[in-house]
Amino acid sequence: MDITSVRQELPAVENLIHLNHAGVSPMSRRCAEAVKAHTDDVLHNGTRHSAQWRRGVERSRQRLARLMGADPAEIAFTKNTTHGIIIAANSIPWRDGDNVIITDLEFPANVYPWLSLERRGVETRIVKHRDGRILVDDVREAIDARTRAVAVSWVEFSNGFRNNMHALGELCRERGAYFVVDAIQGLGALQIGVADAPLDFLAGAAHKWLLGPTGFGYLYCRTAILDELVPAMVGWRSVVDADEYLDYKLELRPDAGRFEEGGCNYASALGLGEAVGLLLEVGPTEIERRVLRLTDVLIEELLRAGFEIRSSRASGERSAIVSAGHSQVAPEVVVAALVRENMIAVVRDGAVRLSPHFYNTEEEMHQVVAVMRATCSVGARAAAS
Repeated sequence: MDITSVRQELPAVENLIHLNHAGVSPMSRRCAEAVKAHTDDVLHNGTRHSAQWRRGVERSRQRLARLMGADPAEIAFTKNTTHGIIIAANSIPWRDGDNVIITDLEFPANVYPWLSLERRGVETRIVKHRDGRILVDDVREAIDARTRAVAVSWVEFSNGFRNNMHALGELCRERGAYFVVDAIQGLGALQIGVADAPLDFLAGAAHKWLLGPTGFGYLYCRTAILDELVPAMVGWRSVVDADEYLDYKLELRPDAGRFEEGGCNYASALGLGEAVGLLLEVGPTEIERRVLRLTDVLIEELLRAGFEIRSSRASGERSAIVSAGHSQVAPEVVVAALVRENMIAVVRDGAVRLSPHFYNTEEEMHQVVAVMRATCSVGARAAAS
């Protein structure tokens, strides 16, 4: 990979060192140009090129499917991650007395859709973490005969712990429970092949590791379970022959498109396709290798600078997120110092969260830690005086 040419696709590198891809990423140049091209087209041509837009959306679906190892027919476009999880939560055929299992490390997008099912007689059980890790055995212990679903994040947003998708998925298959995955902190940085992974739903959005637009997401749904589900939201685009507007026939589409209940956000869909195209050009294997190498550098330098690493460093549990704290300086102080130097990081769960992407460089990691080290040195001297 020619990192110099790739960085030209991300104009933000000219102005800052962005280490908040776990929050909102800079758009790739080609993504932004696709969004602008569509809005300009509508501005000057109205709907003259609508057939071209639709073909572009399907191309985007194919690229996203390729990135996650799915069939395009298994992908629906959504508004965001929350929208996808809501669809999954409300399509599962619940019975009064059923339960769903989540964890206490989840971002609220993967919490409230499940808690809201209480009105349908569904209990939400919360598995507690152990030192920032979710143990498969603890999930196994929480499951009983009435467990209808298990919902976890592929990568936990606060400390970057990577859950064992295969072990949890196999557990769900053994117990007859649906496995629902919030993938927003993994897809685009880490590799996954959903065709080989025992999962049923995978939801995410474009604005983090995919380097795409905000307000646009996706939902993978395994084809084999479609006929078991009862979609809670059915609209005009959920049915076959959707363009036959006056032929009112409630026959759901035979693919995940049944979850696309209304009009498409064409600009974002086209932008996402271009953003994913960049990731495919670089290659998922190379991207994962680079992000893990960059986090290696961060961790090594942060330990030398006196920081405590809050993220798991165990094999298979690491991601592109590093969480670090310092005993003498508040994380807010450290992040403020970084921002003053045009280095973007955030505070999560009482620690500094750093989340580099593949186009960042090792030199940038050294620069960031140098600012953090200097900030903590000043803070330590002030505390001692």
